[in-house]
Amino acid sequence: MNRFYTLLLLTFFAFTSVTAQKVDIEINIDNYMNDTLIVGNYYADRQLVKDTLIRKSNEKSFRLEADSLFESGVYIAITIPDHQFSQFIIPEDDQEFEIKMDYTNLSELKSSGSDENKLFYDYLRYLNKRRPENIRLQKELIDADSLGIDVAKINEQIDVLDLEILEYQEKLVTDQPTTITAALIAANFQVDIPKITEGTPAEIQAKRFRYYREHYFDNVNFNFPAIIRTPFLHDRIEYYMQKLNAPLPDSTIIAIDYILSKFTDNEEALKFYTSYFLNQYAQMKMVGQDAIYVHIVDKYYANGKAPWVKAETLAKIVDNANKLKPLLIGNTIPDVTTYEKDGTAIKIRDIEADYTVLVFWAPNCGHCKKAMPHVVKFNDEYLAKGVKTVSICTKGGEKFKGCWDSLEDKDMLRLHNTGDEFIRFQRKMFVTKTPKIIVLDKNKEIIIKDIPADKLSQVIDEIIRLEDAEKEIIEE
Repeated sequence: MNRFYTLLLLTFFAFTSVTAQKVDIEINIDNYMNDTLIVGNYYADRQLVKDTLIRKSNEKSFRLEADSLFESGVYIAITIPDHQFSQFIIPEDDQEFEIKMDYTNLSELKSSGSDENKLFYDYLRYLNKRRPENIRLQKELIDADSLGIDVAKINEQIDVLDLEILEYQEKLVTDQPTTITAALIAANFQVDIPKITEGTPAEIQAKRFRYYREHYFDNVNFNFPAIIRTPFLHDRIEYYMQKLNAPLPDSTIIAIDYILSKFTDNEEALKFYTSYFLNQYAQMKMVGQDAIYVHIVDKYYANGKAPWVKAETLAKIVDNANKLKPLLIGNTIPDVTTYEKDGTAIKIRDIEADYTVLVFWAPNCGHCKKAMPHVVKFNDEYLAKGVKTVSICTKGGEKFKGCWDSLEDKDMLRLHNTGDEFIRFQRKMFVTKTPKIIVLDKNKEIIIKDIPADKLSQVIDEIIRLEDAEKEIIEE
């Protein structure tokens, strides 16, 4: 082959390769007088600004340009100042096209040069075409009695309409399985629950629920590259977490592991949701939720499954989780010693009582002052029931004297008051906020913690009731 011709071919291929890897999207909005347009994209639970486009006075269109490709997903063009928006799709490998719309009717969009957006807009037009029919039938259903219309026939027509729309959607998903449009449609398919007849009504309902939960994500492709930049993923995950799982630490942990396990080949989404769940449970909103935080750290961060975290930050996260572990519900309280005013050592694990209530407090704590009357009243009422209440002052050093000086002022003299000038218990226990209440059983396992002082009686009564009920079952 001629050497000049070979070089020419290489130059041509290099040129086409470079020009193919760019963004050049023309957005044409009729009847829009403002010279500014914001372009953003969906990202999990938020909408991020991608660019602010300024249209020159002599130009008709806005241009979204970049020398390297954008991440694929659903994007939005936002008008100023009213913040109306229209959606468009940026595919993974085809980012040179035109979008046309009219400011007076932003729901009517057209695209040229993009098969993905043509597919998307054709689908939206189809839904808009069928919507008036659905509205008419729904209105007839409401007015059926007054108009003397047969409800059964209306429902029949609604079923036919629903079926026709579903068939259209299923065909699109089957014919165009790799498109973002298909992913959007498929993710919103309803779970088809099989008919269940065996069991009582309650049992049938429970089986239906379990089936629905197990198949809730069947049509969601968690490893689709664009899925993190769609408007549906986060809502579906939140619904699964909040509505399809009990709000208990063990159930939440199982649900989180289940969701994260689905991102087998989607590092970006895995990174986001691992961090999202960690941050969500970094601050305990319900009793016992710190166990969720510790689990996430142990399973994902401490085991090298979060390589995006800087070493210094990772060390702090792991250290924080390690400090929380000793006081997780179900654990035996750490082997610590606290001291009475005369220096008598009190080992928490050696306290003999059916239940032990530890109250950590500080002399200068305003919340402690409000809590102590409830704690003292509780102590007076429950001491004879086998419940010992031990107060532990969290101040040490020069402030340690204030632990004893403020007892009378707070009417705490009837409590079993202790402290430690050197606050050595903090080496094994992570107590950062006061008041902090921890309830132990006779084996010194943590039953519950971080409950309000005014709920102590109610909580202990329920604990005793449940334990008595368990004893009856065992005896039977």
